Amino acid sequence: MGLEIFKTNIETEEQAQYLAKVLQHVISDGMIRFELENASHIFSIETNREIEGVALSVFIKQGISCQKL
Repeated sequence: MGLEIFKTNIETEEQAQYLAKVLQHVISDGMIRFELENASHIFSIETNREIEGVALSVFIKQGISCQKL
């Protein structure tokens, strides 16, 4: 499995939980994790395929800033 890591502007646990549900629906084979205690508000996902475009699209549609690290 490959690991992809993104910096986000997610502030609350509620936002993270909502985004995790949306992302899990779109990227069903991924293991999703948010680390909000990190200053960069990290989102990481482990999956067997390239998902950067899909993830960025979901974040943009939800009004969340997301940048691949």
